[in-house]
Amino acid sequence: MTPIRRLAAAAAATILTSVLVTGVTPPASAAEHDGGCHGLELCLYYNSGQAGALHDFRYRVSDFAPYRFLGSGKGSGVTVKNNAASASNRDGYFTARVYFNSGYAGPADDVPPLAKRNLGDTYNDNASFNWCHQQPLVCG
Repeated sequence: MTPIRRLAAAAAATILTSVLVTGVTPPASAAEHDGGCHGLELCLYYNSGQAGALHDFRYRVSDFAPYRFLGSGKGSGVTVKNNAASASNRDGYFTARVYFNSGYAGPADDVPPLAKRNLGDTYNDNASFNWCHQQPLVCG
């Protein structure tokens, strides 16, 4: 092995050892139900105008009863079911449909991709939500 190749191999070994010893880790990712409104999530808020405590959902939910609003804002600790006033859809493709009844039934409000809105037909009367796609909207 030539001196230049030996030097290059030693440098590569030093860099690899440095990376392994310092424990380079990938950045943390957002999690569902963590009280933060991140990409690919539907966030429901206790108050109108995306204010107060919130709950973030990444996957469809057939019944909001087990979930509570998170954070320190107004409504913190209150059950999400029948208490959400506004929503923010952080998904860039799917429409979030919030239903009046559990099991994805009854009147509903649609929150288009990357949109925010106050709920109308389900204002403080909401029990489930599903993701929808295409036109006309297909949910499930």
